[in-house]
Amino acid sequence: MRPTGSEVERLWADNTRAKTLAGWEPEYPGIEGLTVGLQETIDWFTRPENLRRYKAGIYNI
Repeated sequence: MRPTGSEVERLWADNTRAKTLAGWEPEYPGIEGLTVGLQETIDWFTRPENLRRYKAGIYNI
C-alpha cells in the first residue's frame, strides 16, 4: 500500500496468492519474463487491428 502523499519509486509484485488460490504461474518468470512480456506488449500495440479495439479513454482491469 502506498503511503498517503508520497510516491513509491519501485513496486515488487508477488504472485504467491494467485498460485495458491488459482494454481496460476507466470508463463515467462523473472527478468527474462519481463523482457518477453514487454516485447509482446509492444508487438500487440503495433498491430492496427488491435489498436482499433483498444479503448484508451477508459480504465479496465
